[in-house]
Amino acid sequence: MSKKGKMATAYLKDKKGTVAPIFGLMAIPMLAITGGAIDIGQAITAEKNLQNALDAATVAVCGGGTGQQSEEEILRSYLAAELANTPMELYPEQDPAQTPVPPTENEVELSNTAFDAATGSISPTVNTKVPTSLLKLVGIDGIDIEASSSVKCGAKRLELSLVLDVTGSMNSKVNGVRKINSMKDAAHDVLDIFDRNLDAGVTRIALVPFSETVNVGNYANAVRGTIQNGTSTSVGKQKLKFRYKDYSWKYWHDTTCVSERLGSHKYKDTAPNCSGSSCSAPVGHVYKSNGNCKPTHKIQPLTNDKAALTTQINSYSPSGGTAGHIGAAWGWYLVSDKWASIFPQASQPEVPNPDELIKATIIMTDGEFNEEYYNGVDDDYTWYSSNNGSSKSQFEKICEGMKDPNGDGVYDEDESVVVYAVGFGLNPFSSTAQRLKACATDDTKWFFPYNGEQLRAAFVTIGKQLSGGQAGKAVVQQ
Repeated sequence: MSKKGKMATAYLKDKKGTVAPIFGLMAIPMLAITGGAIDIGQAITAEKNLQNALDAATVAVCGGGTGQQSEEEILRSYLAAELANTPMELYPEQDPAQTPVPPTENEVELSNTAFDAATGSISPTVNTKVPTSLLKLVGIDGIDIEASSSVKCGAKRLELSLVLDVTGSMNSKVNGVRKINSMKDAAHDVLDIFDRNLDAGVTRIALVPFSETVNVGNYANAVRGTIQNGTSTSVGKQKLKFRYKDYSWKYWHDTTCVSERLGSHKYKDTAPNCSGSSCSAPVGHVYKSNGNCKPTHKIQPLTNDKAALTTQINSYSPSGGTAGHIGAAWGWYLVSDKWASIFPQASQPEVPNPDELIKATIIMTDGEFNEEYYNGVDDDYTWYSSNNGSSKSQFEKICEGMKDPNGDGVYDEDESVVVYAVGFGLNPFSSTAQRLKACATDDTKWFFPYNGEQLRAAFVTIGKQLSGGQAGKAVVQQ
């Protein structure tokens, strides 16, 4: 082979030192591809957070605010709060007399804040730029994201009862937070959603704190009759003489708490009719050894007084067992027009009118129903069991009564109450969870949050449905 040929062959065979330059040329695009996936993932997360924040702020226009705030002021206030735990922040309002300052990265611009009176809706938009890290190597400094929301504010009025578990188990903690405190936060969220409607009087809310009974306070005489002096083996006297579980005689005192009803009206919303100690369709008495019943917290009939509702919710403390059937029944009674004469005029439920009025209840519990009564005494302390059976079975029948008061197998919205069921910290496959599912009006109305954040999210979702005047239908449209 010629000298020139040998040199050419040697050159072709010598590949030492070529990998490094090739890798160097590929490093930037490889980093850009890897970094792009990271940056895009962060942008997707930011977009989801932005959408959730805007949805919450938009719903607040229908129910939030003080009544003196404009729609944009409400949007900005709620949006700023929702973004507080994200890298994003709301772009500040600009002085129209000054040259506007362009938004920086992660500053969220709000637009389309006008309320459409013709359709009763508002459809705001937000946008921002999420900064990149490795994509900057290929000249992409940020990723633009946008979110929009549309809410139709409900034209319907609302009567809503919150049936809230204040039993001893609500003192336990999830993720370091007491359940009772998480419940209070969730209940306050509902009040905030309906703030404007409460002010306007088109929404009224009732409270039913329950544990081993329901405490009706000053309404006791109207629903179970006045108490006569003396002692008797029958309910109605100041003291009840009964055989304790060890078969000894006990003398317990009447209270302002109430138990399940007996007779043909036990699973109906028939109102009691009491004159003195004589009653038709009364609710049951509750007797206690010391005359003190649980919970000490009393019912609050329908009201639009947010301050009063807030104060009462803040006062709740956990104690006692769980009589879920009694709580559910009172959630029904407080929104039933049949009970109007029991309560002051401002708290009287209206006659059903599905075109203009929604009647709903939210039943929230964290445990098994395990308290029922015989002759006014918790049947754990007597030789006898409740005439109506277990708390669990009574709960099921009361739920059916709420949804189908006519008993014809049809959930007639002219008469029925929209039932939401929330099982806090329950195993969704447990018998209690299945019972709650069956109680809810449909599959869009039961929730099984595990922690406080999920509980608040569940209550906000319920608030969104109800604030849109379309219980059971999606209100927020993206």
